[in-house]
Amino acid sequence: MDWATLIGFSLFATIAAFTPGPNNLMLAASGANFGLRQTLPHILGITAGFLSLVISGSLGLSALFTTFPLILELARWLCGLFLLYITYKIATAAPPEGVKADTRPVGFITAMLFQIVNPKALVVIATSVSVYAGRADNLYLATFIITIIFAVVTIASTILWTYGGVLFRRWLRDRKKLRIFNFTMAGLILASLLPVILHI
Repeated sequence: MDWATLIGFSLFATIAAFTPGPNNLMLAASGANFGLRQTLPHILGITAGFLSLVISGSLGLSALFTTFPLILELARWLCGLFLLYITYKIATAAPPEGVKADTRPVGFITAMLFQIVNPKALVVIATSVSVYAGRADNLYLATFIITIIFAVVTIASTILWTYGGVLFRRWLRDRKKLRIFNFTMAGLILASLLPVILHI
């Protein structure tokens, strides 16, 4: 990778990591409801799952999606079903006063496996592989560089979005405000489903 390509990819990875998407919206909601510490498994699961896909994609997995586009279509619908479930859990995370909440933050394994059916992650990885890694003289070195850059921006963005939710948590001590916040976040996650369903 020359410097121009490296800078271009770094900018692409940063934009892809920090822009709103299912992962970031779920993390903000988790930060508001459970705090940063309890959301750490979710953060680590996203990072591990995404980086595993980056490495796999660079080493040939992306060709599978080109050969069998039905796999990406299946992932699209599985992602939609999972997000419907998550939006329900988020919307009901704040129980009426006096009722104990039974909602728990997303765990490491669930967050990691979700990346397999997360179309945004798959599209970002396919773009990275075809535009950046696929044209490199040394595929293994390019894969290493891409993975490191994605690791940095993914960890930074997941922590920032979670901390944003934590900051809201201080304002959401009131049960009604927390419920409004959770319904709003659930609505935003549902809105993020539209590009998935409509192929935008």
